[in-house]
Amino acid sequence: MEKSEKINFSGKTSVIEKDQSKVKSNVLLLVLTVIITGVSMLTSFQPLWANIPLNIIIPIIVLLKLKTVFFEKLKLSTLLIMRTLIVFAVLGVISGEFYVNLVLIFLGINILEATFTDLKRKKYYNVVTGLVMVASIFLLKGVWLGKYYVASSNNIYGMIAWIIAYTIWNWIFVTNEFSPSIAKLHVGILAAPIIGSLITGNPGFWLIFRGNSLTTGGNIQIANKEYLEENLQDTSFTKFVNYTKKDSVQLILMIVNLVLMGVTLAFTLA
Repeated sequence: MEKSEKINFSGKTSVIEKDQSKVKSNVLLLVLTVIITGVSMLTSFQPLWANIPLNIIIPIIVLLKLKTVFFEKLKLSTLLIMRTLIVFAVLGVISGEFYVNLVLIFLGINILEATFTDLKRKKYYNVVTGLVMVASIFLLKGVWLGKYYVASSNNIYGMIAWIIAYTIWNWIFVTNEFSPSIAKLHVGILAAPIIGSLITGNPGFWLIFRGNSLTTGGNIQIANKEYLEENLQDTSFTKFVNYTKKDSVQLILMIVNLVLMGVTLAFTLA
């Protein structure tokens, strides 16, 4: 009887510890999401005094001083180039319209980088989505507003559909590429530009928020990888990640994404 009670007590302790760990993980994710959202909006609207120290100087230090895997280095380097070029656009070294066109080109390059990685991992459903998404970039257009830009399709609903498709596609890539703990960080990174768009009431800001949130999130991920691996652990979230990795689920998500991009096309041609 005493042995049985001891086992039950131990089981209860284990459940409490798991609950505490989950709460800790979710609170950390919330804090990081707020930070990433705030920094992405600040650096988007202040491309000189905020963007230069936070999105140019810090990434250079991260790339030179910290250990990165190949994809992290490639992604952060690409983002660094675009964060630097916007300074040249603001200062008039290059035209703003030219910069906006470069943004869309680099968006396609970034998607292709991830798509080729998915191809190596034999995640063919996401590869199809990635290739169609690259083609769908031609449905987007950007407008330079003096020191920042907006990018959208011809219709707000078409842009919203494209954003949802991109978010689902990128989520699948992230869960294939990183551990569940780092994937949980990317929930915040993916949510940040959507939150920023909701705050401003304009989905046209999503792309600039996305570039800046990914830069900030990338810095956080690389600089604090071990801490994040430990403190973002969540058994329930890991089960969810494993579920989304199933071929049947990814097939359904591919179909959903293709429909969403079809919606963007329909609204663009309407």
